[in-house]
Amino acid sequence: MNPNIRDFISHYHSKGVLIDTQLLLVILVGNVEPRLIGKVARTDDYSRSDYERLRDLLGHFSQFITLSQILTEAGNLLKRNCPTQNILLDLSRELALFVHAERTREPQSPSRQITHHPAFCRLGYADAAILTAAAGKYLLLTADRPLQDTARNTGVDVLPFQWLQAV
Repeated sequence: MNPNIRDFISHYHSKGVLIDTQLLLVILVGNVEPRLIGKVARTDDYSRSDYERLRDLLGHFSQFITLSQILTEAGNLLKRNCPTQNILLDLSRELALFVHAERTREPQSPSRQITHHPAFCRLGYADAAILTAAAGKYLLLTADRPLQDTARNTGVDVLPFQWLQAV
């Protein structure tokens, strides 16, 4: 394992990891049916082995951090990108299980604070909310390169998913 990944796990084990929308979708789809990864809900850039790496990594954290913005994006993407109602129902149930899990936390940031974030106009509301919530508190896990770069430039600890794919 990459030494940087080990350091992040050690530092954020009990604080928590904030999982971005796209990686949350990979987890949800993989939990329901790993064969569907790459076929539904904007998971086409990911594989079953990516899901397994992600699942294994998340096992090292005592808290999963999510935001209402991430959950809204995930729900909307699921609704627009599922081939059948049965799959949508299963994925929606999995999303609800994630939200209600004992390890899941959902901190709130005021919209006024989010829209004052320097990245708001460039990256949008959801990414600005992610950066606002993660700053000084949580490890950000994302495959989104503009979000990764902005996180690094604003002092937010970020674990690029690409590091896991390189293992």
